[in-house]
Parts: sequence; C-alpha cells; structure tokens
Amino acid sequence: MSRAAVIEGRVRAPRGAQVVAVGVVFGWAVYQAFWNLGAANFNSDEPIYVEAGWAYVHGDFSANREHPPTAKLLIGLAQLVLGEGALAGRILVAVTVLLGGLVLYLWLRREIGWAGALFASGAWMLMPHGVTSGPRLDRFAVLEPFMVFFALCAFAAAWQWFRLRSRAERASGSRPWLPWLWLVVSAVAMAFSVTSKVSTAVMIPAILLLPLLARRVRDAVVGAIVFVAVFGVVAVLLYLPMGIRSAVTYMLQMQSEHNAAGHLVVVAGVATTDPPWWTNLLYSVEGMGIAASAVLVVGLIAAFWLRPPALTLYVSGGMALLLVFHLFVSRVMLSHYYYVWVWPACVLAGIGVAVLLASRVRLLRLLAALLVVVAVGSSLWVSVVIANERAVGMALVLPSLEAEGVPEGDVLVGGMAPWEYSTYLEGHWTTDPADPDIVAVATKESLRFPVDPAVEAVVDDDLAEELVLDDVTLYILDEEPATAP
Repeated sequence: MSRAAVIEGRVRAPRGAQVVAVGVVFGWAVYQAFWNLGAANFNSDEPIYVEAGWAYVHGDFSANREHPPTAKLLIGLAQLVLGEGALAGRILVAVTVLLGGLVLYLWLRREIGWAGALFASGAWMLMPHGVTSGPRLDRFAVLEPFMVFFALCAFAAAWQWFRLRSRAERASGSRPWLPWLWLVVSAVAMAFSVTSKVSTAVMIPAILLLPLLARRVRDAVVGAIVFVAVFGVVAVLLYLPMGIRSAVTYMLQMQSEHNAAGHLVVVAGVATTDPPWWTNLLYSVEGMGIAASAVLVVGLIAAFWLRPPALTLYVSGGMALLLVFHLFVSRVMLSHYYYVWVWPACVLAGIGVAVLLASRVRLLRLLAALLVVVAVGSSLWVSVVIANERAVGMALVLPSLEAEGVPEGDVLVGGMAPWEYSTYLEGHWTTDPADPDIVAVATKESLRFPVDPAVEAVVDDDLAEELVLDDVTLYILDEEPATAP
C-alpha cells in the first residue's frame, strides 16, 4: 500500500467535520486576505509596480524594465477594473493567495489526505510571511505573489501529468492526450511565473526531471521538449508588448550590475553590501517568526519520515533549487526573497503532519497536534496585526503638519531611503539642509542611512516642536529661525 493510502486510511473524520474545518480555514483566509487591506503603508517597491502597471495598460512600457512585465500588467488590469491605485493591486494579490490555497488543497488532498492538505493550505494562507511593512508580503501589490502563485500552479499541473502518465502505463485509456494537456498547463503557468519575476526559472529542472522518479526516461525527454517549447512561446508572447530583445537585454544588464555591486542591507545589526550566505535564512525566520518557522522545519523533517514518496522528493527538489540560488549564487539578498520558498515548505510541512497523524506512535500524533496548535497561534497573531493596521510614520507627516498649522514648505528628511518618504510628501521634501523653504525635519534611526550631521544641525538651530510618529521623529521648526549675530 502506498504512503498516501496509509495516510488516508489512518486520518479519518466525518464528512461534515471535514467540510466545517475547510470552511473555517478558508473563511479565516478570506478575512486575512481582504480585511483592512488598504490601511498599511506602501511596501518599498509597491508604488513603482502600481505606476508601471497603470502605464503598461495604457501602452507605455518604459517603466521598471529591470523586471519582466506580466505581474505589472495584471496589476494594471486590476486598476482598470477596480480603480487606479495600490488597493486594486492588493485586491488582486489577495485573490491569488486564496486561489493558491485552493490549488494546494485540491492537489494534496488526493495525495496525503484531507488533514495534511488542509494544514499545508492553511499554513500558506494564514501563517506569517512578513516583511518590514506588514505581517504578510502578499497584502501588497508586488511581484512575488504573482510569481509564486503561477509557479505553484505549474508544479501542481506537472504532478497531474506525472500521475496520469503513471496510470496510462498500467491501463489503456480513451484519452491519452489528457496527461500532456496538464504538462502544457504547467508550462503556461511557469511562463507566467517567470515573466512576473525570473527567480522561479531555477525550479524548472524539478518539473522536467519528475518522470525520472518513476524511471520513465522517454517521458522525461518528450516532456522536456513539450514543456520548453510551450514555455518559450508563451514567454515570448507575454514579453512582446515590452519589446522582448531590448527588454531582456536591459533586464540582464541591470540585474548583472546589481548582483556585482551588491545591495546595502542590514544583517544581524550590521549594514553591508556583502551579506553572508545564510542571510536569507535569517530573513525567513525574522519574517515568519520563530514559532511559524519551527512548525515548517519540524513538518519538513517529518515529511522525510521513513522512505520519502515521490511527492516529497519532487517538491523538496524545487525548494532546494531555490535555496541554492538564493543562498549561494545571488549576491543580492533582500528581506522578502524568502517568500518564494514558503509555499514548498508549507507543502512539505503538510506532508509531514499527515505522516505524523498516520503514525501508530501516540507521541508522534501528539506532535502533529502541537504543530497545528502553534500554527493556529501564529496565524491568530497575524489576524490581530491585520485588524490594527493603519497608516504609520511618514504617512502621518503632512497630516500632522496641517493639524499643527504649519505653513506649506519642504520637509527635510534623513535616515531613510527615498521610497520611505517620496510618496507621502507629495513633492514637499528635500535632502538639502540649505534649502530655504524647510519648515520641518523628519528622521528615522537607520543603520543603512545614518542621519547627516548637517540635518541634525538644522534641528538644533531652529527646533520649535517635536512629535513622535511611530518610527519617525518630526521636528517642526521655528517660523523665525535663529540668525547668526
């Protein structure tokens, strides 16, 4: 009997209980995906992608050519339907999260049973996947959620191809074309993924080598030809509006230069452009939290209990390729890059929970229950944070100045990257301490961007009032600044 059959046979619940459990998890996921969705400040690149998407759907493909177009086109289409602005893109991202959870559940239910499938789906939709701007990256209109959703669909569809081909070898069927249709779907989905952001291209070998898990060399060869052909055609079509040759050349040049120069980040309290190899692992723990990270790690280990089934090897192969790329190949390590391997980690954790629940050892079944409890606890934390999200920091500067009756002028900023203030200050900002129109100074503590002493000198000379706006300190200057004798 297969491992899947053993798991299915050991984890049983009344049909009604299953329906209630699934309804609770997906209902909770709807809340976390949509509630208070427009409240949080922008993610770092969010305004760039929103503006680029709006331009793309109006025929202007000149913006943000360092990344592929598909995700931004989708964000632009969302704005055409729901109105211009980040909220439209965030709504579309929320939809992809829920659809991704549904795909995971439908895919895994047949393989590992309803309980493990629901755990994997719930972990993906509910647990923390945080960045500095919020508890989940997929509450922002950025590229990664689209890239990940399409990659997830590609892996699920390729698995259907693998399963149906295995069945076709055992019995003659009336629809021999059906397995290959699933492979075509996989190639199309992966083309959408890679043309949203290129990172998932490294996962393609896991799909192409999948038939070798059943020693089907012919399927691997024919499948690779079909997959690459379909993937190539769809990718070219998606890139055509941007001008494929110039766009790809520019993207490769920019990304190569970026990788060579490095990116200034803070790792364990140190600002550096040359982070150690384990940086993205640290960011994943910081983004998900210790509890959620522990759930995924323990579940992943349990997934390899005894002899790993093909599904475990397949998903872990794709995850391993991502880890190798982001830990050892790319020199650029940003705090949100770990998001791309969260979904395979959730799948493996779901497999692990199913294995533990199927065990005859009571202690292991209790461990599975503990993983569920911890996962629920970390997800509740996300829900509380979402319920209390609001505009913070720089988003409050102009309203605060207006409330204090400060006349219109420029705000001198320090200790921040441009994306942190430019969107909120509507052109009324400067980084020049000699600017004669300065009416206030806004600063943050930053290891990456220390405040210029000249900015501090402006505050020391002309301070009238000090306001603390979350992580921003706003200094309102005297309307009649002191003059040198």
